[in-house]
Amino acid sequence: MAPSSGICVACGARIPVGTLACPFTPPGPPRGAPVRRWATGTCQPPLVGRAVQRGRLRSLAAEARRGLGRAAWLVGEAGLGKSRLKDALVEELVGEGFEVWEGSGVALPGTPGGPFRELLEGTRALQPAPGVGRVSSEEEALLARFVEGRERQGVPASLSAERTALLDALCHALLPHRRPRLLILEDWQYADPLSHALVEVLVSRLSHTSMLLLALQRPGGTAPVPLASEVLTLGPLSDDDSRSLLEQRVRSRTAMTPQVREALLHAGTGHPLHLLHAITLHEEHPEAPVPDSGEAALSARLEGLSPEQREALQAAFVLGPSFPRPVLGALVGGYTSLAPLEMGGWLRAVAGGRCTWALEPAEVSPDSTAEDTQALHHRAAEAYESLPVELRRRACSELSRHWLAADVPERALPHLLELAGWNRAALETGSALAVYRFSLGLAAGLESTAAREWQRVLWERKGDAHRLAGAREDAESAWRTARALDVEAPEPLLVDRARRLQKLTSVLLALGRFDEVVALAEEGSREGVEAVPLVAASLDGLASLALCGLGRFEQAAARLRLARERLRLASLENGPSRASVEASLHRAMGNVLMGQGHPEQATVEYLAVLRWSELAGDTWEHSIALFSLGNAHARAGDRERATHFFQLALDLKSRTGDRWGMAYTHHGLALLHTQADAPELAKEDAVRGLQLAAMLGDRKLKSLLRCALGRAQLRLGELEEAGRQLQLAAQDAAAVGARSEQLQAEAALRALDARR
Repeated sequence: MAPSSGICVACGARIPVGTLACPFTPPGPPRGAPVRRWATGTCQPPLVGRAVQRGRLRSLAAEARRGLGRAAWLVGEAGLGKSRLKDALVEELVGEGFEVWEGSGVALPGTPGGPFRELLEGTRALQPAPGVGRVSSEEEALLARFVEGRERQGVPASLSAERTALLDALCHALLPHRRPRLLILEDWQYADPLSHALVEVLVSRLSHTSMLLLALQRPGGTAPVPLASEVLTLGPLSDDDSRSLLEQRVRSRTAMTPQVREALLHAGTGHPLHLLHAITLHEEHPEAPVPDSGEAALSARLEGLSPEQREALQAAFVLGPSFPRPVLGALVGGYTSLAPLEMGGWLRAVAGGRCTWALEPAEVSPDSTAEDTQALHHRAAEAYESLPVELRRRACSELSRHWLAADVPERALPHLLELAGWNRAALETGSALAVYRFSLGLAAGLESTAAREWQRVLWERKGDAHRLAGAREDAESAWRTARALDVEAPEPLLVDRARRLQKLTSVLLALGRFDEVVALAEEGSREGVEAVPLVAASLDGLASLALCGLGRFEQAAARLRLARERLRLASLENGPSRASVEASLHRAMGNVLMGQGHPEQATVEYLAVLRWSELAGDTWEHSIALFSLGNAHARAGDRERATHFFQLALDLKSRTGDRWGMAYTHHGLALLHTQADAPELAKEDAVRGLQLAAMLGDRKLKSLLRCALGRAQLRLGELEEAGRQLQLAAQDAAAVGARSEQLQAEAALRALDARR
């Protein structure tokens, strides 16, 4: 069959050679209109039928305009007209003052939250001025980090709370401000789990907003439809609608006999896209018989493509449902063969300089004998790596897929590491850990030197992901493995060994294993970490905190002075790493001052911890500083400020779900109320803390709270109950070898006996 003459599938116009777009392509939105489309402007086929669905979408848009936000899922097989119906709705609503934000489930494939990263990046120019919209300055910084894929710095007090804050910020950015908004999500069957979770939250918040959310999805996908959404289903066209589409699409009615018209309708069988391709095939080759099915029409049109076009189409199917246009151009030697494929109904140009399939590979399968698929993947990976750095970074999932398909795992590992980083930036630690586990398996198959180098890096990053998730023991195990690999040849750089040692030491401090912290800090000195001043200062600060925990305050002060000297030698950077070290040093100084009996001076240090921990993004350190401030003010006799900071600590720990921290804060409040001669309040806080401690199964903590409860009951004259709680406190302390807590409980029992 002769090559295609170049006919637009949508409207039937003949395309002159060298033309890059159909001359009947409609103009885009007016200049300055608040419209961001995923699919670029293309010629549209006639819209027929679909009156029920179109009317319902209009009704939902009217409700959204009144502030009654709605969500609709338009579900139908590929080619049945979902996008055409959506485009008609967009044309109407833009004229009625709606903003239009359009994203796609195939944007940034493999990247967590990819549809919304790409959408928010593409709509930055449409955002209201800072301070005017729904997004706070804090949320704006959070969104920038998410969109740019910057990993979270510092240790979160609670990963679930951080994820909730991220979803809140994303919802606030997507919801409308002044105009009603149409938010469209194309190809939703390809969306990732994080995007599903975000849409679930977004739909739950639409009821009092001026937004219509419209998702287009094929049936049978994995994306769940939110319960509050309305599902509109598209089926095949009726016979009358198919006939109407044929009559409106055919440009030359005189050249088509009634028999040909009936044959075309039979081939289309109510499927709009198949009917359009059958019509186009007949216009390209009017002498040939009409195929008896839409699939046969597609196959015949495929045979009519030039070898260059077939090669380009085969490459497009290898690249995936969404890919950068320059990559496909690099694979086929330029863009000459791409424009006919886009106008001919095979490919679609979309936002961000990307392309997507207009037809699924299952519907049309060009032969792959011209080129070995593995070699094509290799060339595709090389084409991706020639992209600018930022585009290449966002395509890390695609790049790693192609290198793996090309059987070059060592080239895939850097991009898998990047992909895990995107997952950590999205707080998807489970996905990040899965990437690290897979990558470790790949690294094990490399030659020994390269394998060890990659394993060190991957085990360290795996520990980072565990620590982000709050799994301290798992983080310790991963970092110990990385440290064990450090002793094998070839020896890594000192800065890398020192960093891994510092991470391991920090998690041991969080686990309360103070003797091991001091021992690791000494080990660092023997390894020469003083050559890395910032890490050396951090290790000394951690050792100082551990010595405070052991009650050795003079040694802690000496170690802290050494840490300050080393910090002065470090570069004057103002990043999160230095802020984290500053926070730990100020906390250590505060603990030293508390141990030496200077609570007023300790409050100054703890206030500094608040400032530095905020810069470091360390909400865990921040919550500890709030509690420490309350404790220091209580020791200094300033009950009003003590109560203020204890309440702030309690609020933060409650938001982050830190039951252990909440229980200790209730204990601090109970002691404070006892000193203020308010036993009723002391009893209330002690009971709340005891309930939390019982849930945690922490007998030492239960002993402290039972002791506080017994003292409050003693003040209230509830002698029998006070005696019972103090006896239980002594038993809990003895069971876990908490000598100090046991002595406190026994002293309170003696006071009770004297009272009797």
